[in-house]
Amino acid sequence: MNPEKLLGLVDRKLVVDLATELVNTASATGEEGNMARALERALKEVGCATQLQNIYDDRYNCIGRLPGSGAGPTILMSGHMDTSVRGDEDYLHGKGWKNHAVLEDDRIWGNGICNMKNAFVSYIAGIDAMRRAGVKLGGELVIGGTAGEIEMAAVDEFQGKHYHGYGMGMRYMLIHGVTADFHFLGEPTAQVPSTGVMGTTWAKVSVHGDFAHSAFHDSTLSALDEMWLLWNELGTWIAEYKKQHTYHGIVPAVNRACMRGGLPWRAARTCNLAQLYVDIRFPPNRYPIDVQREFTEVVTRIAQQKLQRPVDIEYYMARPGTEISATHAVVQSVVDAHHEITGADVPARFCPPYCTDAIDANRLGIPTCIYGSGGTSPTAGPRAGDLRAKEGEFVLIDDMVNEAAVMMRAAMRLNDIPRDRVVAMRAAMPGVQAPARSAPSDDKIPEATLQA
Repeated sequence: MNPEKLLGLVDRKLVVDLATELVNTASATGEEGNMARALERALKEVGCATQLQNIYDDRYNCIGRLPGSGAGPTILMSGHMDTSVRGDEDYLHGKGWKNHAVLEDDRIWGNGICNMKNAFVSYIAGIDAMRRAGVKLGGELVIGGTAGEIEMAAVDEFQGKHYHGYGMGMRYMLIHGVTADFHFLGEPTAQVPSTGVMGTTWAKVSVHGDFAHSAFHDSTLSALDEMWLLWNELGTWIAEYKKQHTYHGIVPAVNRACMRGGLPWRAARTCNLAQLYVDIRFPPNRYPIDVQREFTEVVTRIAQQKLQRPVDIEYYMARPGTEISATHAVVQSVVDAHHEITGADVPARFCPPYCTDAIDANRLGIPTCIYGSGGTSPTAGPRAGDLRAKEGEFVLIDDMVNEAAVMMRAAMRLNDIPRDRVVAMRAAMPGVQAPARSAPSDDKIPEATLQA
């Protein structure tokens, strides 16, 4: 089908109306039920059979299926339904942080429109355009709206469904019957076809002091003083770590995210416990356990050299990175489709240092290209920063229209690949060992371990 005709069939009013509805449907992490039902209704309206996967407590994944003729590969287009913030925080004032869509000239503002409700808008508008064009894919098209993707993890008193994120919905979906040959993930990449993301591990570091009256603070040890030393000493390691683990030009983040300590309601006592929470990003060629060991070693060394007491380290989240080849068919389908629809040649790139559900999809055998509207291009440089930092989230209407056509055009390209060829193209299933070989002696498990 002519790409220009497909783009011309994308209904701009549908894009604006659906984007408005989805932004106005609050869907904080742990409270995705209403969003799942709204998405289900929209999918039914474009001819999809739907299913709500009940995870628990009014938390669902929403699955839409558009059957094909039976001759082509199955393609999954997914996104998460939960939003980066609740939308009712009193410390976030911009219009793009609220659960109320604002249409302004060429863009729509509102909580979640960038990360990442705009993807569902484009998927549904694309299906609508494709159906009106009379195009039917050879293989099944699956739309997956997942709960609990936002980067958060339970720790300390922060427990329960509102802190259960970091891809829990994607993992649930993929181990409960949904699978595919290829996967498009509509995270905000500024419409740069993207090949992978870094991994991350989160650490909680506790330092200790004395619990003493203010009158005697000069002769006691405050955990806040210990933490201040640790905080500053980590700066040297962080700078070196970033330098050593830059990957495809992307610098990994190490974020000293939170420090807690002392009793604000009892300022007449010194702080006996202070805690630091750190997010450490790392390239996909590193194992989480090795990053944890490196961080443990540096914190332990600082404690031995600079602090008066030992520290405790607890890791409460770990998620490895992922990457597929820029020449993979799923990536090239998007590169080519983007060029056909927009006229721009945009090569595939590795993502900025955030995590996405591509991590789980790739590891469960579904090769993933990350591509979506909104966000900052990896080529924009560090000064571009997080575009949401001031007024909150927005997406250009034209970008959602273009993405609708790009996604369907990419799906058509993949459907041109015969199913037997799709199977022949596959690498070994992740987690399956390569053919047996004669292992050198240093690869063998020590005899003492085998006997233990």
